[in-house]
Order: sequence, then C-alpha cells, then structure tokens
Amino acid sequence: MVNRNSQRDRRTKSHINSPKSQINKTKKNKVGEIDFTFLTLVIVIVCVGLVMVLSASSPRALRLSGDSFHFFKKQLLFAIIGFVGMVIISRIDYKKYEKYVGIFMIVCLVLLALVLIPGVGVMHNGSRRWLKFPGFELQPSEFMKPVMAMFIAKIIQEKAYNPKTLKGILRICVWIGITAVLMLLETHLSGAIVICGIAAVVMLAGGVKLRYFLMAGCAIVPAGIWYVMNDPVRSKRIMVALNPFLDKQGTGYQAVQGLYSIASGGLFGQGLGQSIQKTSFLPEPYNDFIFAVVCEELGLLGAILVIALFCALIIRGLMIAIHAPDAFSSLTVIGIMSHIAIQTLFNICVVATIIPNTGITLPFFSYGGTAIIVLLAEMGIVLNISRHRKRNKN
Repeated sequence: MVNRNSQRDRRTKSHINSPKSQINKTKKNKVGEIDFTFLTLVIVIVCVGLVMVLSASSPRALRLSGDSFHFFKKQLLFAIIGFVGMVIISRIDYKKYEKYVGIFMIVCLVLLALVLIPGVGVMHNGSRRWLKFPGFELQPSEFMKPVMAMFIAKIIQEKAYNPKTLKGILRICVWIGITAVLMLLETHLSGAIVICGIAAVVMLAGGVKLRYFLMAGCAIVPAGIWYVMNDPVRSKRIMVALNPFLDKQGTGYQAVQGLYSIASGGLFGQGLGQSIQKTSFLPEPYNDFIFAVVCEELGLLGAILVIALFCALIIRGLMIAIHAPDAFSSLTVIGIMSHIAIQTLFNICVVATIIPNTGITLPFFSYGGTAIIVLLAEMGIVLNISRHRKRNKN
C-alpha cells in the first residue's frame, strides 16, 4: 500500500514538472499587468487638457450659453466615455480584433465617402468633415488614424504585399491614396497629412527602404505645391505663415493673436484663467489654438512642461513597441504614437506660425468629442499590447 501511494505521488510530481505542464503554466502567465507608467501619463495629460479646456472656453461658453462650464462639461463627458472605452479595450486581447482590421478599413472608407454626400455630411467653417446623427456628430477621419496604423501593420506582418519591393509598396500606397483623396475632397488637408505621416512611419519601421520614400517625395512634393498654389485660400495661408502681419486683420488675424498670446505669457505666464486673448481676440481658443492659451497663462515653463509630458508619453509608448510580442503589435503601437507625435508637433508649429494654419488640433487638449474618444481608445490598444510585452524587460 505504501509503495503504491509513493508511486502515485511520484507520477503526480512528474506530471506537474512535465514540459507540457510548464507550457500551460507559461501560457497562463503570458499576459501581465498593463504599463502603469504609460497609464499615469495618459491620465495626467487628459486632466491637464480638461483644465485648459475649461480655462480657454469659459468666456465664449458664457456668452453663447450663459454657462461658463458648457464646453468643459461636454468635454468631460467625452473624456469619461473615452476612459471607459480605454479600460474595455485594454482588457480585450489585441489578436481578437487584429483579424477584423480589413473590415475596419472598409468601414472607415465608406464613412469618409458618406461625408461627401450633401445632406449626410455636415459642413463647419467651410469644411465638410462630419456625419450628423441624432444628438451628436461624428468625424470619420479620426477613426481612420488608428485603423490606418493597424491596417498597414497587418499587411506587413502577414506579408500580403512585400514592403521591400516597389510592387508591394505601390499596392499599399493605393489604400493610402484612396484615403488621402477622400479627405482632400472634404478639404481636410491636415487630416490627410497626419494619416499619410502615420502610414509612412509604420512602413519605414516595417522595413520599407528609405530610397522608396525619396522617390515618392519627388512625385508628391511637386504635386502638393501645385495643389496648394492653385488653391487661393491655402496659398494665402502660406504667405501669412511667412509674415502674418501682412494681413493681420484678415487671413493673418488668428496667427497674429496667437503670437500675442505666446508673447504676453513670458516666463511664468499670466496665471491660470487669466488669459486676455481668449476673451475676445483669439478665435476658438479652446480648439486649434489652445496651446497659445497654455503659453499665455502658464508661460514658457508651463509650455515646456506640457511638451515634456507629450515627449514622455511618446517615449514610453515606443518602449512598449520595442518589447511587443510580434510585428503587428509593435508596428501598431509605433503608428499610434506617431499619430500623437505628428499631430502635437504640427499643432505647436501652427500656433508658433512656423507652418501655415491647417486646422489641426492638439491631442487631449483641443475640444472635440470624437477626437478624445478615439485617442483614449488608441491608448487602450497600447495598454493592451503592454500586457503582452516580453517578460523580464522594462
């Protein structure tokens, strides 16, 4: 009896220590905790952005609705929805929606096409970029930004088109070109630039040779110059960017007021809520030019702190990409973080009048429901991928 028990114990121990058991144990332990440093940075940036939306929008909100918290309350609601979405997405294995990326791409293209239909697409400030639904409006171009990153990442991982050959690159560029044309028809040049930038970064990280980008640049740059110069509005914006004071009461008005905001902030700023430009001079200070309000109220030091937060978020995201388990997840994170980087850089350059005004927003700061919800959904994707990062690496 004793011998039988001892043999059974030995068999049990042998089963526990068997390679198959160790593989099962490894599978269970494969998914870890989310990257809390990245999550903390997201929370801090969103909170700072909400404070600045409240500060920048309160005078306009009071005049329009009689409630100085009007825009802030709407943005707060959008942020809460975004955080809920971020938590849910962060808990869904990215491989479960990886197989639907092609469908997501088709849906986004259809939505971009619907925007162009009169009566379906909604026009604001001369641009048709929104779809109207009962009680809210949707901007399809925002959804296209993460979808484009995932779509190209999937193509590269599955080697559907060989990104190291000219034929494969041209096939990928067909999808990018269709997206860009639809957005240009919406007169959404800034969105087209951001999405093409995301695609270029993912392709470069995925192994596309630099010479192909140089070849593309030789074709795209002259076409872009022709497109801009034959558009009187955009050509005038270029002249304004070179010297906004040439037409400071017309096309250059917003750029000039933004420069006044930056200059009046000094080193330490006028103080939170104390901006003068936002009251009557700076058009839509809670949207494209919210960074000018940051400079005026928080000064140079506050502006540097905001830029540092974005830099820290992007760097941490790239660390997650480096330790991602496969090519799709790594390239997806790179694409998402390039979205944040490109859009942040462009917005700050526009406010500083380094480049022409393209109507591009500052991520997590500028007022906009679709934008912040999609941004936080993107952060959920990055957090989910961080759960699967290679072990024993930080």
